[in-house]
Amino acid sequence: MVWGGNDNAVEKWVKQLTEDDPNLTSLHILSMRRLSQDDLKSIFSALTHNTHLKVLYCSGHAIEQEAMDQLSEALTLNDTLETLNIGNSDLGQYGDLLRIFAEGLAVNEGLLHLDFENKGIDDTALSVLAPALIKNTTLRSLNLARNAITRILDEPSSLEHIQSLNMSGNKIDAEGARHLATRLTHLEELDVSNNPLMEGASAMTAALANNTRLQSLKMMGVTTLDEGEEQEETGDATHGNPLMQHLAQSLKTNTTLKRVWLDRNGIESQALETLNQSLGHSSVTELRLRNNKVDNQGATWLAQTTHDAGRRIHLDLGSNAIGYEGFGALLDTSFIHHLGLFNNKINGLPELLPELKKSGVESLDIGCNEITLDDLEAIVTVLVQDGVPHLRLLEMGGNAKEEEMEVWEATITRLQEKREALEVAWKRFIQEQQ
Repeated sequence: MVWGGNDNAVEKWVKQLTEDDPNLTSLHILSMRRLSQDDLKSIFSALTHNTHLKVLYCSGHAIEQEAMDQLSEALTLNDTLETLNIGNSDLGQYGDLLRIFAEGLAVNEGLLHLDFENKGIDDTALSVLAPALIKNTTLRSLNLARNAITRILDEPSSLEHIQSLNMSGNKIDAEGARHLATRLTHLEELDVSNNPLMEGASAMTAALANNTRLQSLKMMGVTTLDEGEEQEETGDATHGNPLMQHLAQSLKTNTTLKRVWLDRNGIESQALETLNQSLGHSSVTELRLRNNKVDNQGATWLAQTTHDAGRRIHLDLGSNAIGYEGFGALLDTSFIHHLGLFNNKINGLPELLPELKKSGVESLDIGCNEITLDDLEAIVTVLVQDGVPHLRLLEMGGNAKEEEMEVWEATITRLQEKREALEVAWKRFIQEQQ
């Protein structure tokens, strides 16, 4: 892999590409490096008959017509390159350049991943690429994040071969979300985070009921109109709750979805009431609900999930409003292998805690919960008595106060003397502050 180089770097890259150097399989040209149009033409020309380069990242560099002509020609002949990222944030404004690029993309038979993140692509620019996306049958991954797209292409076949689609950080609204909900048939991975999907978000999760392909869904921050709203940090429950409720219903029949990220959507505990009836029998192995509005009741409902034998899940509820009651309920389950409760309200623990002998949790994050020395002692007492028997990683950073360091040190040492296989990370945030 090459990231930059000396003053003769371009000449060296062109020589390696022209001579088909088998050692040059990945070329990343940093945006801070100055490249002339002649440099770009030379690189793209040398790429034409190269059979070893797999990855070319040339993002942040403006491309003019002659250089784009050369790249398009290279794409018509090169069937070895698999990943491509070219152009700067103004590329989408130049339809003529996109048409030239699309001509090469349409007939290319090797490219698997096209990364057009932050290229200034709007609906008009996307429509210019549409014919190429329809004709190209090898492309599997398309990254269109951080652009200005409001709606995915109307032509159904434009996504027929795409398995992974990243549309995060665009301008897809409720109507665009409802349209996208009808186009999930072939996708395996979808990211629509940071779009104002609003009520359209629940249309997408409802569409999962009959979906048989999608495995990963990221819908973080999709329930508010813009970043300026007061509710942006945690989202709006008006649309967040229906989103979750439709997902819970869909999981009763969906058997393929494995990863779900729903951070910052305003999801409240009431929306989780029926999730425990479907989550444990689904294929979901990772559920992330950071920065929502889940409290002890929601945590308790999740803990009551009925699950198939052997089912294990990675559950992240960081930055919610869960106290020690919800903490205890979640920890006393056998189907959670990772429990993330960073920045909740897990403090003020009672002196007597449950034994937690049947807990299946292997890694636990309770950092930044204002855990006191009394809380620490209660937790350590359970652990030294072989509670949470499978625990291998305990993260507690951001709790210890400077004047408590010696007591924390002694208490953690006592714990690790008893549980030698347990790794405890509790100084991390203190070290970062120092």
